[in-house]
Amino acid sequence: MLPQRSPSPGPSTSHPLPSNHFLSLQPSFAQPTESILSGAPSTSSHGSNGQAPNTASLASADFDVDVRTGFLPGSKNVERLQGRYEVWEEALDAARGNQPGEGLIVHGQREKELLWRAAINTMPVLDTADLLVSLPHLRRAHVVLTFLAHFYVHTTAPSSSKEPIPIPACVSVPLLVVSSLLGLPPILTYADTVLYNFLPVHPSIAPSANLNPPGVIMTTFTGTRSEEQFYLISALCEIAGAEALRLMRQSLDELFLADEKALRRLTIYLKKLANQIDKISDVTMTLMKEVDPEEFYHLIRPWFKGGDADGPASAGWDYLGLDGISEEGSSIAESSSTIGKKGKLFSGPSAGQSSLIHAIDIFLTVDHSPTEEERLEALNAIEHPAESRILVDSTPISTHSPQPQAPAHGHGPAPKGEATFVQRMLQYMPLPHRSFILHLSTHPTPLRPLVVHYANSHPALAAAYDGALEALRRFREKHMRVVSLFIVQQARRQPSERVRKMIGLDVSPENAEVEQEIDINEIRGTGGSALFKFLKRCRDNTTKAMVKPNAAGYELE
Repeated sequence: MLPQRSPSPGPSTSHPLPSNHFLSLQPSFAQPTESILSGAPSTSSHGSNGQAPNTASLASADFDVDVRTGFLPGSKNVERLQGRYEVWEEALDAARGNQPGEGLIVHGQREKELLWRAAINTMPVLDTADLLVSLPHLRRAHVVLTFLAHFYVHTTAPSSSKEPIPIPACVSVPLLVVSSLLGLPPILTYADTVLYNFLPVHPSIAPSANLNPPGVIMTTFTGTRSEEQFYLISALCEIAGAEALRLMRQSLDELFLADEKALRRLTIYLKKLANQIDKISDVTMTLMKEVDPEEFYHLIRPWFKGGDADGPASAGWDYLGLDGISEEGSSIAESSSTIGKKGKLFSGPSAGQSSLIHAIDIFLTVDHSPTEEERLEALNAIEHPAESRILVDSTPISTHSPQPQAPAHGHGPAPKGEATFVQRMLQYMPLPHRSFILHLSTHPTPLRPLVVHYANSHPALAAAYDGALEALRRFREKHMRVVSLFIVQQARRQPSERVRKMIGLDVSPENAEVEQEIDINEIRGTGGSALFKFLKRCRDNTTKAMVKPNAAGYELE
């Protein structure tokens, strides 16, 4: 017989934790909003007033960053929508044509363009409920609908009218719904042309950097090899970045420990990171031989232009049917000046919308905050907009996503009235990747202060850190060479007879051989930045981050 036991004592009286105890604070990631029920990107909780510790990791489960593919999707992209959405795919097929040169042309007013636009105008507005079957289906829908929107806008007849260019409700209504679900703006983005637009070499198995890299691009405007390679090389850069992200994650683990062994391992990881950045640079430079610069500038690039393409004079795009949709669903990346107005000013796709280089910048603590000169120029733009070249109207706002507090290493908010290019491009990234960048920028142990602290006692660590920055500087210099060939040089000359025929211009203009005088400081990228000025400043900021730039052969003013 079992011995008798005295009854267990009842539950003890609970003592609630203090309201400011970290276990009582709301989590610092994924704050739900009315427009994004799954949670808006955040690195400090509203309820905690910024006190809650950032407990999110750099794991792929948190940020949709795959260990094999980096920012590229780790599973196969949807090739084609089926069922009721097949009509969208068929409209896209008709716009592209079967062969290069058979599709629509920018500002084309031939029978082909007129018939295509008329057919679009008769399409029904489709319910998007069936797209919720999977995230890849929503991504494919965003790709197809944004390509259709750009085809429609850029085949509109040129007009002196200042009225916004209308996008039919059959395109705009489902696009606005899908965009809200994905946390993307309702315009073509880098994610649409690259991240969601590739198939691996072996489509039946998952992509990976070494065994199954990107090999096929699914959707283009022109059907040319140049356009396909332009997107494919970007995808190859992204998958090469997967190893860089892995090294960054390992390095952050060592930063947390910061003991002697950790500092030695960190030195090794930074050397490996420099090598990986050089590999990304090498992939980027294949653009020089795989993409025709003339075709890119005159044939492909015009399709990328967004609603803000004409600067302060832009009329924007009018998303018809917006009245029937919550205005909140269209406000991702929207200009503050167009809230409640018909003409929406969004920027077209840009390499600046890739999360990869932004992540490397933030990890290496490269500060791209505006200079004092730029701050003054921004203030002048607000007070005297007619006299300024700054497009104040392109300032992005997000009334639903909390603004990150400025961390100690300088990735803080831009002056009032102007957002830095980096901050503006955040709004064009997929929501999980935007969250990743914001999380990384507020990491409690940034790299550079630790390297500076140990620079004298651990010179190898400082040298490895500067070496990674040198590799990033080399990348930026190579990028500037690409921009010079593909944009600056092409802007100075008329297209050749071959390209003029492809874009529907007179074959032999009178001034075909005359080079135009171009101020490179006036050339803007499709993301809206003053292109060369911006790239030079990014390169110089990379040098300024070095612990010992003079040892690397760089002189700072």
